[in-house]
Amino acid sequence: MIKLSHVTFSYPGGAPALTDVSLTIERGEHVAIIGTNGSGKTTLARCLNGLLVPQQGTVEIDGLLTSRPEHLPRVRELVGMVFQNPDDQLVATSVETEIAFGLENLGVPRAAMHERVEAALHDFELSAYRRHPPHQLSGGEKQRVAVAATMVLRPAYLVLDEPTALLDPRGRAHVLALLRSLPARHGTAVVHITQDPEEASQAERIVLLHRGRLHTDAPPAVLFAEPEVLESMGLGVPFAVGLHRALSRRGLSLPLPPGSAPTEEQVRAQLRQRGCTAALAPASDGHRPDGSIKISTVDLTYTYDRGLPTEHRGLESVTMAVPRQSVVALLGTSGAGKTTLAQHLNGLLRPHRGRVLLDGTDIGQQSLPRVRQRVGLVFQFPELQLFAETVAADVAYGPRNLRWSDERVATAVARALDAVGLPVEEFGARPPSSLSGGQKRRAALAGVLAMEPEVLVLDEPTAGLDPGATKTMLQIFGRLVESGTTLVLITHDMDLVARLADRVVVLQAGRVLLSGPTRQVLSAPEFARCSGLEPPAALRFAQSLAGEAGAGEALPLTLEELAAALAAGIAGAGAPHVRDGG
Repeated sequence: MIKLSHVTFSYPGGAPALTDVSLTIERGEHVAIIGTNGSGKTTLARCLNGLLVPQQGTVEIDGLLTSRPEHLPRVRELVGMVFQNPDDQLVATSVETEIAFGLENLGVPRAAMHERVEAALHDFELSAYRRHPPHQLSGGEKQRVAVAATMVLRPAYLVLDEPTALLDPRGRAHVLALLRSLPARHGTAVVHITQDPEEASQAERIVLLHRGRLHTDAPPAVLFAEPEVLESMGLGVPFAVGLHRALSRRGLSLPLPPGSAPTEEQVRAQLRQRGCTAALAPASDGHRPDGSIKISTVDLTYTYDRGLPTEHRGLESVTMAVPRQSVVALLGTSGAGKTTLAQHLNGLLRPHRGRVLLDGTDIGQQSLPRVRQRVGLVFQFPELQLFAETVAADVAYGPRNLRWSDERVATAVARALDAVGLPVEEFGARPPSSLSGGQKRRAALAGVLAMEPEVLVLDEPTAGLDPGATKTMLQIFGRLVESGTTLVLITHDMDLVARLADRVVVLQAGRVLLSGPTRQVLSAPEFARCSGLEPPAALRFAQSLAGEAGAGEALPLTLEELAAALAAGIAGAGAPHVRDGG
């Protein structure tokens, strides 16, 4: 049993990250931990295996105190940990040796070690990468390696901090299925920290932390039966709960048993009872780019490890165009080539064949510092870009390297921090380490914005952020586009794509398979097959209601569009939002 008794922990110079937290977790349980960024989730996770020791209270693992140094080796055998950023725990030179590393340290016999490593490679679909250096894998592939290397140790308690944040839907479903099987297969307790309410709803219990305190410990059906409480804290709810609430706000009440949260099946059945079994016309699309091309690629080809046994193609003849002042999403499964393509757009990688054109001119013929000013790149973990002593100094680093005047630098820093909601008067003098996760993301973004880029390339910008922080980022991106910036977005979050992107480009194995306007591509019957991704939840729900009658139709992409179409269609009793599906 994991037992926390009145645990309080504070970082130097900061307010308590955890305050008087008492909690027990039995072997074989599946527990989700949710809360906004900065609520104490990661701090709690690190207390569970003794990486952090509380200043007050105790943490016991099967009776062993994490505060006792002599107990820590056994504690860390019992409690396996998967960190939020996989790079924080990958140490070996190949995927195979990475997975074997912990087993070797535990002295597992060679035959058993080989068997368990082979099983992990198979279970996590990593066999093809066994000899690849982990640092050369995509973010999602690294994430799978980190989870596999921890699960292969078969700990009694497995603690995972946002383990699916970088995974594509197929990889996410695969990992979640493995996690759900662990309690029954090995008696392992799974402690899953997540911002995804759909993932949390699969656990037996959900522990909600709010401002470092234990707010709620309850089954998912009980917790999600009060969505207004979660929304007031800046947390999300499962799609069915959000749709039910959105319909209620529009005067369409769907009855539920008291004290329970709606499921998609319940909402769908009640809508069908009211005659809504048809295709739903979406609201008209808003922003339209002006059509001129800002940045493009022509026949772009790139190969990793040329001439080595691990040689593999990163990009193959990629031709695409990004209209000026648009938002274009690069989509595909982990390893499809999205990040490789993004790193070509500002010259971090140079093509082995083909060209990147910025305003029609090959960037290979331009000054690279000037290209990197015009095309800003925000990495998958932008907080790792922070290194200066203060936020203002960090944001000023790029402009100073451009040899701008002190006055221009100060103006650029103030403008960039204001754009991301971190005014220089309040945050400029603070050390970056004192910021919450969401604030670090915004500070890193400000460091790129300060150089006044014309194109901004964002690699998984909302991964691991709570709904409130994600909403803030969406507002920031919207303002940037309105001011003239062109955005290239890499993400597995289809709801984010539905809300933000004008166009999408679908990559698979380094090739472009689909491209076009967002609604057209996401609604295409071949989208899931070509991309390996799932359409947005609202589109999937609309398709399930429409059936064959809605095949190929341009259906609602967002929950707001779907709720508006459903409410209007039913209230209008035959209004054009709803057509008879037959």
